[in-house]
This record gives sequence, structure tokens and C-alpha cells, in this order.
Amino acid sequence: MAHEKTPQEYLIKAKVYRFVSLLFVTLGIFIFCVMYIQNVEGRLVEALKEPMTIAVFLIPFFPAAVLTYLADSAEKKYRKMVEAKPLKK
Repeated sequence: MAHEKTPQEYLIKAKVYRFVSLLFVTLGIFIFCVMYIQNVEGRLVEALKEPMTIAVFLIPFFPAAVLTYLADSAEKKYRKMVEAKPLKK
């Protein structure tokens, strides 16, 4: 009972994933700024020497990276399906 997806479904998925990804990037930047102000306080060089600090600063951007990957995958499937379908006249 697998239902075959249409190109429009992939296009909608890609756009939704891209939009949510941008929301997560915005939220990630906000969280990064708050964490930077609370933890680093102008000691940037010292903070960059600690790998854990770098990892903590990158964590807020992980959901955006995953959603961007999913959006790209859906866009590729959409393009592949549109190119494979003959044009209707």
C-alpha cells in the first residue's frame, strides 16, 4: 500500500524543510550569542583552545544542518521526477 509521491509533495517538503531550517538558524544564532556573552566574555582565544567550548557553540546549529540536508534531498528528488516526466500538452 505504498503510495507513490508526486513531484509537488517533494517540492512542498523541500520548501517546508528550508523554512524550518532558517528558523533554526535564526534560533541558533540567538542561542550562540547568549552563550557567547555568558561564557566567553571577551576571552575568545582562551575559549577556542577548549574543544568542548567549540562543540557547545556548534550544537545549536545542528538541527538547521540536518533540515538543510533533508531539504536538499527533497529538491533533488523533485528535480529528478520533473525531468523524467514528459511535458504535457
